[in-house]
Amino acid sequence: MKNCVKICGITSIDDAEMVLSFSNTQPEYLGFVFFEKSKRYISPENAKEIVEKIKQKFGENRVKFVGVFVNIDLNNSEIFEEYKFLDVLQLHGDNNFETPEFCAELQKTVQGAKNSYEKKREIWKAFRVKTQDDLKKISQYFMVDSILIDAFSEVTDEYGGSGKQVSLELLPYLRSYLLLHQKLFIAGGINNTNKDKILSLSGADGIDLSSSVEFSAGKKSEKKVQNLLFTSPQNV
Repeated sequence: MKNCVKICGITSIDDAEMVLSFSNTQPEYLGFVFFEKSKRYISPENAKEIVEKIKQKFGENRVKFVGVFVNIDLNNSEIFEEYKFLDVLQLHGDNNFETPEFCAELQKTVQGAKNSYEKKREIWKAFRVKTQDDLKKISQYFMVDSILIDAFSEVTDEYGGSGKQVSLELLPYLRSYLLLHQKLFIAGGINNTNKDKILSLSGADGIDLSSSVEFSAGKKSEKKVQNLLFTSPQNV
């Protein structure tokens, strides 16, 4: 089975073009972080400009664009409209804000937009996990299209991109909390030496890369992208 790749934290058109230049198929997703406290923050205006340029150069359907949101009310019609250039809405905030009810309402909003002849957007819900108890809430989010598992960080306002790795002991249990229609993505500290093991243990559909393909926050490394995507561990 071919696994999907998302490269997150894109902040410039140069990086977006670079990560797409190695292959006609991978990565399948590019991610923008709209959390203002993140070192990888990008404004909606700049992200939209990147999307338009990428579509002009690589075609309309070469890659899907993901927006990473932290505790933002996407059910607000004005906010939802602002991000209509995205293919995926990734909810990476707190579960007491991004509740199952919140996600169910957002799914209705997405479906309504589709019925108005707009494209269908996917909804992803991220969970930052430390113990198996943290996994129990996942099954309540049956309405979302994909579940993304990230490592928990003790750092205040660090909602991803920390480079911390999800415990290998948790990986074999993840699938049991998902429904058959949901895809599973893993983020956090994935590199060329551990990606195959993480994919094997978790049965994930894809991986989410950020700090592991950077030379500094928000600046992607051409060598690291190429090595992680297209070089086997024994050849590193």
